[in-house]
Amino acid sequence: MTDTASAMVIFEDPSFLIVDKPAGLPTVPLKESPPGEPSLLGQVGESYPEVLTACGRNSWEGGVIHRLDTPTSGLVVIARTTGAYQRLLSIAHAGLFIKEYQAKSSARQRVMNPSFPPYPYEDPVHCGGREVAVGSLFRHWGVHRGEVRPVLSDSPRHVLEKSSPTWYLTRIFYGGETPDGIHRFTCHLSNGFRHQVRSHLAWSGWPIDGDARYGGSAANGLALRAIGVEFPHPFTGERVEVWADR
Repeated sequence: MTDTASAMVIFEDPSFLIVDKPAGLPTVPLKESPPGEPSLLGQVGESYPEVLTACGRNSWEGGVIHRLDTPTSGLVVIARTTGAYQRLLSIAHAGLFIKEYQAKSSARQRVMNPSFPPYPYEDPVHCGGREVAVGSLFRHWGVHRGEVRPVLSDSPRHVLEKSSPTWYLTRIFYGGETPDGIHRFTCHLSNGFRHQVRSHLAWSGWPIDGDARYGGSAANGLALRAIGVEFPHPFTGERVEVWADR
């Protein structure tokens, strides 16, 4: 694998790889990118060419099981065979594929975005240390549909008709405030929609630092990292647990 953007394979199995994606590198080639533009899949494929032909939903995604947004760093699972891809995808659809994220927000007080629907859950910072389960449907929103907005079951019918059919849940745990005023969050999800963690944290009033799309404070990069994945092995059923930063 090339040294571009410092992507690293941190777990290797005959059926799949777990790779640490750096911030700023697309997970898979983007449609709008020129040919040859770096991507995580392309880098991994230099040393593990089988991941390029493992039969994914789209040919350009290879064996990638789940994407991370380009500015998000962290762990991505990539199948090495078509059989492993199909089984891992079934595991994900069954809700058995758990991803853990860490996020930071330096907002001094809650920032409630008026373009979001009313937030119906507990404030994760001021709920007494309880984990807060934030759930919604999603719809695309804004210029070129570049953002998403949560949708609730009692939203207007015309909004529901434009929303995802799946209910997405983000479990948010507040990890406390650092001496320099940064709020730390740990988020778990078993299914994922584009910008899910970013949107749900912003909806709760605590946008992620560096996330200009959702009202986050200015920062050098997006303060969001996928640090863990847990799932049953696609062929043995044994629990696979891999962590990037522990």
